Amino acid sequence: MRTFKTLFLLTLFLLIFGSAGYFGYLLFIKPNRIERLEKAAKAAAPTATPDQAKPAFDSLKSRQAAGVTPAIRDEWAAWVAANTNSPLLPEGRRFLGAANMILLFQPSGTADSTLPVYTVVKGDSLARIAAKQHSSAELIQRANQLPGIGLQIGQQLVIPQLKISLEIDRNAKTLSLLNNGAYLKEYPLLSCPAAPQKSAAVTTRVLDKNAIAGTKRVAFGDKAYAAAEKSILLAQAPAIVAAPAPSVAATDGTNAPTAPPAAPIPPMPGGFVLQEADLQEIFPLVSRNASVIIH
Repeated sequence: MRTFKTLFLLTLFLLIFGSAGYFGYLLFIKPNRIERLEKAAKAAAPTATPDQAKPAFDSLKSRQAAGVTPAIRDEWAAWVAANTNSPLLPEGRRFLGAANMILLFQPSGTADSTLPVYTVVKGDSLARIAAKQHSSAELIQRANQLPGIGLQIGQQLVIPQLKISLEIDRNAKTLSLLNNGAYLKEYPLLSCPAAPQKSAAVTTRVLDKNAIAGTKRVAFGDKAYAAAEKSILLAQAPAIVAAPAPSVAATDGTNAPTAPPAAPIPPMPGGFVLQEADLQEIFPLVSRNASVIIH
């Protein structure tokens, strides 16, 4: 009987003081221990290295917002070349591409004395000038911001001198425009055909450029040219085309959409697919026989 009481009291003692000790551990000792471990982990964690390229990036971005100049474009090109490991590189390339295109299509406002200037004579047309100057009639029009194709005798036109090539990266889904081998601008591909397994880079060329209005091929200067469906045909690869325009719901005059159209939304076309605006921008720059590399 005495042994039983002793065991009972010992068990009760352990229950009371053991529980108190356990709860004391949970309340006071364990939190402090966890806090010490967390502090030790933070101290051991490597400190993120700040991007040394960011101050120059932010400065260029701010200055470009006030207007693009050849000097800013050149600084972007230098920044991109010097900061190939910066996480800001893709955005820097986009700013460089935007600056390149602004200056390309507005050379008359850049005070770029390296561009040749042509004076219009009797009998000239944009097509004739383009042939004589080894340029593109559409590019000359856009570069000089002409409202149409009409010219006046004595009018001075700057003549862009370009040697455009294309580089397509299937994995990155990008199409890059190069001028004399130098980066001009990069465009995202909405879709592209898969590459054969273990295939090497393909070197091909621009075979032709098409502008189709309805079922008729139209040339630059035709009234239907601006709205024509454009494509760039490649010699040994699928064509470069634009994505189909999204369907627009019809209305009944009250701005309320009527029943959805019966025709299904057109599927993504085959080939290397760009946004419509991107293809429209590229189209006048690319000439027949331009080099194309496909990775």
